Amino acid sequence: MTISVDRHGAALGALAVALLVWAPRVASNGSFGLPFDSVAGSGLAFAGVDADRSDAGAAARNPALHGATARTSLTFGGHLAYYSTEFSGDAERTDTDGSTIDGGQGGDPGRLDLPLPDIVLSHRLNQRWAVGVSLSAPYGITLRFDPDWVGRYHSVDAVIRGVELVPAVAWQAQSWLRLGVGLRAQVFDSEFANAVDIGSYIQQEVVREVGFDATTPACVLAGEPTLPGKYDVLNRLESREFALGWQAGLRAQITPGLAWGLSYRSPIDHGLSGRAGRARDDWTLEDFDSDPCLGAVRVGLAALGRSYEEEVLNLVEAASTDTRFRTDIELPETLSSALIWQRGRWAVASTLRWTRWSRLQAATVRFDNATPTVVEPLRFNDSVLVAVGLRYRLFDRWTVSAGYAQSSSTVDDTTRSARAPDSDRTYLSGGLRWQAMEHLALVLSAGVIRGKAAVVEDRTEATGTGHVLSGQFEPLTLVWGGSRLEWRF
Repeated sequence: MTISVDRHGAALGALAVALLVWAPRVASNGSFGLPFDSVAGSGLAFAGVDADRSDAGAAARNPALHGATARTSLTFGGHLAYYSTEFSGDAERTDTDGSTIDGGQGGDPGRLDLPLPDIVLSHRLNQRWAVGVSLSAPYGITLRFDPDWVGRYHSVDAVIRGVELVPAVAWQAQSWLRLGVGLRAQVFDSEFANAVDIGSYIQQEVVREVGFDATTPACVLAGEPTLPGKYDVLNRLESREFALGWQAGLRAQITPGLAWGLSYRSPIDHGLSGRAGRARDDWTLEDFDSDPCLGAVRVGLAALGRSYEEEVLNLVEAASTDTRFRTDIELPETLSSALIWQRGRWAVASTLRWTRWSRLQAATVRFDNATPTVVEPLRFNDSVLVAVGLRYRLFDRWTVSAGYAQSSSTVDDTTRSARAPDSDRTYLSGGLRWQAMEHLALVLSAGVIRGKAAVVEDRTEATGTGHVLSGQFEPLTLVWGGSRLEWRF
């Protein structure tokens, strides 16, 4: 009997990559790509933002809007968002003993996110030039399942936060045309955790090598529990990185009442690196080394003149010991087009936004210890958001708005998982603006994003264990509220 070092290395290396690489699956337009640039924009379900010069916060999305309506303007506020979903189903060790994995349904993994800022400062230098700076959060999600739920081998925690500061300049190229460009300085925080069933992996590896399960009979003879579920490890990967990108936009006044806006955000390359924490679940390396279930493995390797310590024990130690990791991820570009038509007290707006998530097809993760480099396929789809909104000025000081949008998911029925229980979504929102003083206004918004029920048949292929989580996630729901103060001089 032989146990391949390369095969063990690759599979045990995958123990940690299985945790990290699903981050981009949550990092989709529906899951952690956030459109919350502007409180006024969210009151329209994000319709018309790229063309709406009456929205002082819209310059965060389209830098051409800096200085478009006032010599100096400042917005200060943000959004609070809460994610919610629930799972119902079960999980089993399909490729080992077929046993049902015990545990609960995970609870509601959603949490209240940190405030998503809407801070924009714009200043017009002269008739043609303006400068500005914005602070926003284009990415963010917090999902924490119960640590002992049935899907713990698939996901436990997912926390993602991306905040960016964008200094920008705008130019009035023609009386009807404004252009703008900005530099995106982005900080990206991530934390991911899941459990790994090392015992199941070892048992399957033995079966692949010798053609039958040599560990379970040894366990039964010794009166010991079998390997599946016996040597679990909780992997937790944490990182914080800084990267640069750029954005550009234009606004064209087509007719006195109709304007068109177009914005582009470049892809951003992040070299994520950080700590890979690995906590053994109530077992030690000595427990593993002395387990009589592995007696046949030890004897078989010795008979072939090979080392159990080098080919099994050292790799299990590497897979269950803290180390550091690194992976490169390219967050995708976004192209957004908007129209806004204003007549008297009414304004009608629309947006079509495309995000190239198909850029993320695989992730490569490297580790500092003996865990080898692993490449994991992702297979994302592009996402599209379509939005329409309506705004009405009730009185000189009061304006109300409402909006509706639909967005497509970056995952489908073949790629959906516990790590990305995403689906196509519907947005409904409303907003209110109160001009409290000549130079000061209060803007409020509220809304809900509602997904569809998502059927999941999730297999832990990356860890080599083949556990299957089967069931359904209730429609993922995001509820938000936004408020900001706005000064214009």
